[in-house]
Amino acid sequence: MSIRSQVTSGAIWVGLSAVVVKLLAFITITLVLARVLDPTDFGLVGIAWLAINALEFFREMGIASALIYRQKDDHGIAADVTFISLCFSSIFVYMAAFVLAPAIEYFFSDAEGITPVLRVLALTMIINSISQTSYTLLAKDMQFRSKAIPEIIGGVLNAIVAVVMALTGFGVWALVGGYLADAFTRTGLVWFFSPWRPRLRFDKRVWNEMMSYGRHIVGSRILIFGITNIDDLFIGRFLGAAAFGLYTFAYRLSNVPATHVTGMINNVMFPAFSKMQEEKERVRRGYFATIHAVGLVTIPLAAATLALGPTFVHNYYQGKWDGAIVAMEWLVIYGLMRSIAANLGNIYRSLGKPEWLTWLALWRFVTMLVLLYPAIIWGGIVGVSLLSAVVSIIDFAIAAWMGKRLMGGSYMEYVHHLGPASGASAFAGIAAFVILQTVSTAHWLAPFLLATISMIVLYCALSWAFDPVFRHYSLALLRRLGPTRGLATRLGA
Repeated sequence: MSIRSQVTSGAIWVGLSAVVVKLLAFITITLVLARVLDPTDFGLVGIAWLAINALEFFREMGIASALIYRQKDDHGIAADVTFISLCFSSIFVYMAAFVLAPAIEYFFSDAEGITPVLRVLALTMIINSISQTSYTLLAKDMQFRSKAIPEIIGGVLNAIVAVVMALTGFGVWALVGGYLADAFTRTGLVWFFSPWRPRLRFDKRVWNEMMSYGRHIVGSRILIFGITNIDDLFIGRFLGAAAFGLYTFAYRLSNVPATHVTGMINNVMFPAFSKMQEEKERVRRGYFATIHAVGLVTIPLAAATLALGPTFVHNYYQGKWDGAIVAMEWLVIYGLMRSIAANLGNIYRSLGKPEWLTWLALWRFVTMLVLLYPAIIWGGIVGVSLLSAVVSIIDFAIAAWMGKRLMGGSYMEYVHHLGPASGASAFAGIAAFVILQTVSTAHWLAPFLLATISMIVLYCALSWAFDPVFRHYSLALLRRLGPTRGLATRLGA
């Protein structure tokens, strides 16, 4: 199979795995478990994962990335070294988690009960270490189908176990049980899909070489971890597990576009921009075409969350998660800014300015570090969400200015490419909100569904009328669906 075929096949399987696993997680956690469990349950597991993810840096140390980078592996010794290193480091890091669990519980406010949760959940580090080398080798050899199938099955079992345990009264242990089922399943299944088997061989020279490469990976990951988790750390420390659960729930609802939609697009666009790096005009056109396409999806999703989200959260969860509503509304702005600005990172990397990403990351980290505590004292999780929204807007402004220096062009191009979707989404969102406020029925679901359908129809109609790019994508989709090809021909005539 050619490299191009491998890349195409790999992209399909990676995309399928990501969509299935993330969609299952979203449905399971947001629509089922959040209705059964309490915010404190989610907060305890969230704090435990925060501690585990921090300890992961000392377990993995970038050695898996070094295994992928090391294309020539003499008789498979590097894979054996990776396997032994990960297994031993996992045991030591788990012991550290076990011993430090009471101190972590003491550090975070109102986190009683986290010690047993952390000690059990941290077992996933040991379980995953047994299969991590196999997964790394599958990715290295671009065998993404063999990598994706265990991940999908593990995600399905995670959802089933968590829901069953939650409905039978296990509380926070339903979440823990789901994650353990996922880890055991992935570890067991990968041995059926990977031909590699470990041998007890260790070469200190090879290990030193791999650790030397890996330490650079760890450095950048620590910075990213700090940026993306510093708000969680402060909330857990000063506000407690219940507030942490509310905040993570608000973040999950409001950041679907930023975490799911743009992630898949960015994986494709970085190599594409890299191939055009000598033609800045093509890069600029490609960049704005990409954010136009992203905006067609993320802007109406953000508007729908603002217009429909509060009603859905209040009624579906029967008031249990009302404390997350205002934070969710501010985090929608944060998520939207992330979705639009994310592709600028690909521009910096492809045009030879990766250090600009580091400077932007440092600016955000320092700003959040300085202002988070005052924001928490002033407004709790709402203050943190407002701070994140404001900083994301400033981030985008700075990133766009830096992008203009690289690509040229004008700021009006953003208005040209994002204006139609913004206008259509605003109009449709206002109409949906008015319907929710004026239509009264015996059950809240009827006006909610009417408002949702009206918003979708209005957005599509306005975008069709005023946005040629929306018409182009819509016609292309209709042509690919088969039964609607005749409709596409008539509409395009």
